Amino acid sequence: IFEGDIEKMAVAMGASTKAVQSFVTLNKIKLRDPQYVTPTLLKRKRDRVQSYVSMRNYKPEYLNKIQSTLIHPAFIPCDHDGPCNQSNCSCIKNAFFCTKHCGWGSMSTNFFRGCACQAGQCQSSSCACYAAKRECDPDLCRSCGACTDQPNAPAGDRQRCRNDNISMKRGVRLLVGESSVEGAGLGLFTQYQLSKGDFVDEYVGEIISQEEAERRGVVYDRQNMSYLFNLCSDFSVDATVKGNKTRYANHSDDPNIEPRLIRVNGDSRIGFYAVKDIGPEEELFFDYGYSTEIDNDQLFKPNHAHKFHWMDSNKKRNNS
Repeated sequence: IFEGDIEKMAVAMGASTKAVQSFVTLNKIKLRDPQYVTPTLLKRKRDRVQSYVSMRNYKPEYLNKIQSTLIHPAFIPCDHDGPCNQSNCSCIKNAFFCTKHCGWGSMSTNFFRGCACQAGQCQSSSCACYAAKRECDPDLCRSCGACTDQPNAPAGDRQRCRNDNISMKRGVRLLVGESSVEGAGLGLFTQYQLSKGDFVDEYVGEIISQEEAERRGVVYDRQNMSYLFNLCSDFSVDATVKGNKTRYANHSDDPNIEPRLIRVNGDSRIGFYAVKDIGPEEELFFDYGYSTEIDNDQLFKPNHAHKFHWMDSNKKRNNS
């Protein structure tokens, strides 16, 4: 840790440099030669980190299965005897990466290693976490500054890691008012301007089983309302009672935001992101996916699901 630097040892122990030097000399302790930081050493360290997080470390067959699987069951960390393989590891079977919560952890060949991005780079597929639809983990991603900025503050240009928005609650200021769509009731609006790719907010609610979602869906259809989202093949999110403002976002065939399923510290979470530049006080829409031509595995679509009457024409209200 101290790399033979007596001054660092003295500071850590709260002793004088002279006292530490005397102790080392008296006990004939051999210290390693101090290593001073040079551009060459920094490059070697960066190269080691890049090599560690490289996608070449993952087995192609595991990676292909993870990338091709759209619907997952609930994630349960694996715990088994022997190294992870296709026969004993529940993560590999269910197309998940192994995580720090798993029994074998970082020793697994299927362990997700995080990214080695610099600050401000975690917003495209060049970031391993972003490409894997995961938020950066401060325990794995040491160079991007994940979860080091102030929480509960809107994402902005000064944000170091651009891929920790859900875990750090970086939602934008949202407003609820009468929708511009005739017959839709209330709608969701952004107070400030948004750029394409900006995080809007997390879709939250009560986590219920798919069986309970089916039962509630029948009731909600009769009430001409539905706030059910598929979280995985086992659970759905119901925002009817315990949701936030995002539940007021209405449907549009030309949406300006989209929902994404993101892995956050081992859990599946739903976040809304802007798909185009959005002006201040503009209403936010996303595609509910009720069209029979659209196979949307995120929105709950029971057999009894139907379009609401205001979705048929989707006419904007005349405010003149």
